[in-house]
Amino acid sequence: MVSSRTLINAIIGAVVGVVLSFIPFSTVLAGAIAGFLEGPDGRAGAIAGTLAGAITFLPIAGGAVLVFGFLGLGLGFGVPFEGVALLWVFLVGGMLFLLFYTVGPALLGGYLGAYLAREYPDQRRHTRETIRLDTASRQPPRTAETTGVRDRERDRDRPASGGLEGDRYSDRDRDRERGRDPERES
Repeated sequence: MVSSRTLINAIIGAVVGVVLSFIPFSTVLAGAIAGFLEGPDGRAGAIAGTLAGAITFLPIAGGAVLVFGFLGLGLGFGVPFEGVALLWVFLVGGMLFLLFYTVGPALLGGYLGAYLAREYPDQRRHTRETIRLDTASRQPPRTAETTGVRDRERDRDRPASGGLEGDRYSDRDRDRERGRDPERES
């Protein structure tokens, strides 16, 4: 499920992509903006970029449907079936190409934007404040360092170690790996 914050970031990126659509691969920039606003997590940035690309595709698809609908009014009258079928193949092929042309580069741009947000957190915070987006996250950021369900279950079932907090091994396991047996030393 996509959060409303991600959707807002994707819409902002899509607006930039549509406005700059006269520039080739403007969807990369749209995805980068959405990913930058989304935050430092690469996966979340790629999702925001993908959504920005999909939203950018909607006006393009709408315009194409209107143009082909207007041109296709006379297709049912006097045009052979093979010609109509061939036109539909080209229409569907062209729409799929445009879909991949907008969504694919936007996904890459979203990942790049998330990378830039990770490298420049102060600029990201300043940008979010400038466009009046909520800078205080209500949810903890999703990063690669978070523990999964299996890790939490494993840590819950494991007895507490006598070492550092969050230490992976107990003192007994660490000593055994170093070649010492603490039971024989006592």
